[in-house]
Amino acid sequence: MQIFLLLFIVTFGLTMWARGKYRKAYDAELKNVSPSGQTGAELARRILQARGIEVVEVVCGHGLFGDFYDPAKKRLSLAPQHYSGSTFAALGVAAHEAGHVLQHREGHVPLHWRVSAVRATMFLSLPLVALGAFMLIIPGFGRSGLLMILGGWSLVAACNLITLPVELDASERARQVLDHMKPKPFANLDERLGVEKVMRAASAAYVDGVFVVISWLGSWISPHLGSKD
Repeated sequence: MQIFLLLFIVTFGLTMWARGKYRKAYDAELKNVSPSGQTGAELARRILQARGIEVVEVVCGHGLFGDFYDPAKKRLSLAPQHYSGSTFAALGVAAHEAGHVLQHREGHVPLHWRVSAVRATMFLSLPLVALGAFMLIIPGFGRSGLLMILGGWSLVAACNLITLPVELDASERARQVLDHMKPKPFANLDERLGVEKVMRAASAAYVDGVFVVISWLGSWISPHLGSKD
């Protein structure tokens, strides 16, 4: 019991810190728009072209993980608001995801750990959410059911936390390309600093798989709850 609780407390604390850092940076730069009007998709393509990467497709993503690079398909997906958005937040997320393409091109092995962690999150989070809902409907699971949920959530979160160095490395690789890009990708210093701020924080975007799943389900279901026949 104590081990499960300790694991939960540690992962929960780190998760909330990481997500808070990301949301603070993201929300602050969401109101700032690029003077040039460039979109996240355009910036991502420029980063890839600067390194001579022509085989990776940049597409508009949907679903649970809209922002994701799939090394097997060589496809970089960006959520709609990041694909066509011109905010500093959209540009920062797009540049960060392009950094994962750079990792793949340069043979960064830990990238595959990150991909495995994301896929594990997709497969494990939904059952955990379903189990929690089932326990609310049918009481009687008691302590054992609570331990299952706490342990499962902690393992999912821990897998994602372990990949933080991979995420930080992706942002750094993208930043180095942006620094040497010609012509300069940003119109002024404010844009550059705002985008880089989001890039640094983007590493914590998906550290809590269960939270991501709940948020996605909520955004998908909520419009239907308010509809009338």
